[in-house]
Parts: sequence; structure tokens; C-alpha cells
Amino acid sequence: MDRRYQVFISSTYGDLKDERAEIIQALLELDCIPAGMELFPATTEAAWDLIKGVIDDSDYYCLVIGGRYGSVDADGVSYTEKEYDYAMSQKRPVMAFVHADRESIPAAKSEKSEEGRKRLDAFLEKVEKAHHRKSWSSAAELGGLVSRSLVNMRKSHPAEGWVRGRFAATDVLLVEAANLRARVAELTAASAKGGDEPFQEIDDLAAGNDSYAVGVSFVETGKKDRIRKNVDISWNEILRYVGPSLVNECADDEFLDKLKLCCYHKLEDITGLTIDYRSIVVPHVVVDQIKVQLQALGQMAPGTKRRAVSDKKTYWRLTDRGSKQLIAAQAIRKPPQAATAVGNALQKIIEASDTQP
Repeated sequence: MDRRYQVFISSTYGDLKDERAEIIQALLELDCIPAGMELFPATTEAAWDLIKGVIDDSDYYCLVIGGRYGSVDADGVSYTEKEYDYAMSQKRPVMAFVHADRESIPAAKSEKSEEGRKRLDAFLEKVEKAHHRKSWSSAAELGGLVSRSLVNMRKSHPAEGWVRGRFAATDVLLVEAANLRARVAELTAASAKGGDEPFQEIDDLAAGNDSYAVGVSFVETGKKDRIRKNVDISWNEILRYVGPSLVNECADDEFLDKLKLCCYHKLEDITGLTIDYRSIVVPHVVVDQIKVQLQALGQMAPGTKRRAVSDKKTYWRLTDRGSKQLIAAQAIRKPPQAATAVGNALQKIIEASDTQP
């Protein structure tokens, strides 16, 4: 099975850019995955937490020490040394490379302060006691050393590595995944079907032309006093107003808007008052009761369309049963006289055909 190993490159950065580039090239030629600060994505995550996570995901740790100790944290420890200490605590196999002649390193790439040089010497001593380190003099030489060291490291310290998903999945896992997909599809279908089913005791529920007393409050146009009134609205009337919006799914706010419109028209009919539509208030408990009733009747169900993660609204849809009820309640019918005339005409046609020889 083809595996790719991730290698974390740890060093000071500004003075060792060329050396890091050579190491990255060497790792890529070995089909490895280099990981280092120049490859980290922009993120809001704390830098040290990100670094620890990348080290955790790496199979090997490559430490390169030149002439600088590097920038330090609040405790006076350089980030390179912190990375090394963390890699050791996580038991990552370490490859250590130290410059062969620090005195020959240009002053611009060396520690300028006495304190910095002391900390670098102490860090070097700690590394040399724990590992057999290799010396390098040029960036090109370092690239070759890393290649040979990693080949040996993979033999002496086999690691988990990364594999493609199709290779990692065994026959057992593939069968289990197929079974789970089938079960998800089954549950999804059952859920969708269940959402369209009416309440079992539907015969005992108010529906159709049965009326429901909706308690609302409103303000007459041009006045300030709020009026409270119960308005009797049938379930078919409610469905005629909210149903068309439910066809393509609507959010709670649109549902409430259509319900308010229904109350508005009904109030003006029964009161004869000119009402400020914006002043109408339908209590939440009433709105919730109407939603429950329409769901119990199997006419409305939660929406199923996919939306953006940022969309936190609740959506509702018209069920098949609700669609049939909406058509029955809202379809335009012929006047009784017209229906009778058509019936009489059909009867004459039938009678005339019966008398034909």
C-alpha cells in the first residue's frame, strides 16, 4: 500500500530560507509531505495551537540549527526549541542537523546578543545529548543529508503515514458503509413520509370549514387605542392564505405575514373599520396552535430543501394532502345555475342518442 509520510520542518526562518527550500524539495522528491511555517494557512487559530496540531499529524520531525536561536516567547524560550520539546513529548522520531562551522556563518544570520548565543549553545547541548546529529555546511548539502536520513528513518522507525481513502477502506468497512448509506436512505424516506401523514385521530380534529377563534389585537387607522377581538376563521380560509406560500416552502416570518393578512381581511369584513395592517398582532401561542393543527391534519410539514449553514430560519412546506385540500378549498367552481344548465344539456344529448335507430 502506497503511503506518504508527513515531515515537520523546524528551524529559525529568516536566516535559513534557502536551507528550508532545499529540504522541502528533497521531501517532495521522496513523495513526502513537508510541513512548516511557510506552508501554514492563514487562520484565526492561535499560532502555537496550530503548530502543535501539525506536529501531532506529522510522522517525523526535522530540526535544523544554524546561527540563530530565534524569537522567544514570554518565558524566553525560542519557538524552535518549543517545537522540539513538544515533538519529543509526543515521541516523534527526530532528525537533527546542525551547522558544521557556526563561526563561518555571516553576522547577519548569527545571534547578536550574548544572551542569545548562550541560549543557542544550551539548546545545541540538549539536542546533541538526545540525538546523533548530522553536520551541514551548505543548503545543497543539507538537502542530500535529509534525503538519506529520512530513508534510514523510515526503516528504523516505521510510521503510520497517509494513505488514499480507497486503499485504507477494507472490504468489511466498504460493506458497513454501504449498509449505513442504505439505512440513512431508509430513515430519510420514512421521515419524509411521516411528515406528510396526518394525525391518527384526524376525524376528531377541527378541519375544513370548522372555525377557529383567533384572538388578535389591532389599531383603527388614525387612532391610538388598541382593540382586542376574537375573529372566527375556518381552517380552509387559513389554508387559502398560507398554502400558496408553502408550495415552495416559506419561513416563519412569511407564514405569520400571510396569517396576519387573513386576519386583516376578516376583521375589516366583520367590524367595518379601516384597520392599520401593520398594527395587527397575532399572539405567538395562537400562531403555534395553528402550525400544530395544520401538521396534525397532515397539510403542513417542516421544510426539506437544503440551505446555507448561516440560514437559521425555520421553513415549512405544503404536503401532498395539504395541496389537495388547498385545491379543494380554493379552486373556482361554476355557479349552481351554470352547473344545472350543463347537466340539462348533457341529459338531452343522452336522450336524443337513445332514440336514434
